[in-house]
Amino acid sequence: FSLVFSPGATKDMGKMLGGDEEKDPDAAKKEEERQEALRQQEEERKAKYAKMEAEREVMRQGIRDKVGI
Repeated sequence: FSLVFSPGATKDMGKMLGGDEEKDPDAAKKEEERQEALRQQEEERKAKYAKMEAEREVMRQGIRDKVGI
């Protein structure tokens, strides 16, 4: 059983093992954009589920009215 590593793989292995990471000059900007995208996705998800719950509540109220509760 043997392992074959590409030259880039050994560099990545060092990072995984806790080695020094390369400094990306735009890393902070990229991270901020990623966080903003996650926030936007979360807001869209919450809006979607709020809309679905409102539709369900309308249906529930219709059933309550029919049954007389």
